[in-house]
Amino acid sequence: MQKLRDTWVQEFNAGHADKLTALYAPEAVLMRWDGSVHGSDSILAEFNRSISGGAHDYVVHSLHSERSGDLGYDTGAYNVTLRDRLVEGNYLIVVKRLNGRWKIVAHSSVANPREAP
Repeated sequence: MQKLRDTWVQEFNAGHADKLTALYAPEAVLMRWDGSVHGSDSILAEFNRSISGGAHDYVVHSLHSERSGDLGYDTGAYNVTLRDRLVEGNYLIVVKRLNGRWKIVAHSSVANPREAP
């Protein structure tokens, strides 16, 4: 789980949307605060949008991960810089072993509410 998580962060911060998307199962779902996308093509488009929109310096702090058989999950906190502001939130990923490789099948990422000025 740690290797997959570390690779995800590395590829995101390098701007490699294609390599990032390769970590997901073909039928995976990516759930964000502004909606969900399903499948590799839609996930790739979402990561391209995020990266080209100025998202960078993604940092993940895993709070708990567990595996049992061919399923596992990881949950924790993240922060990412979006252009000129830091966004903090929580994530949950569900992974499944497919053809001997761990792939993300569901990923939820929700930003914490912004504080009122």
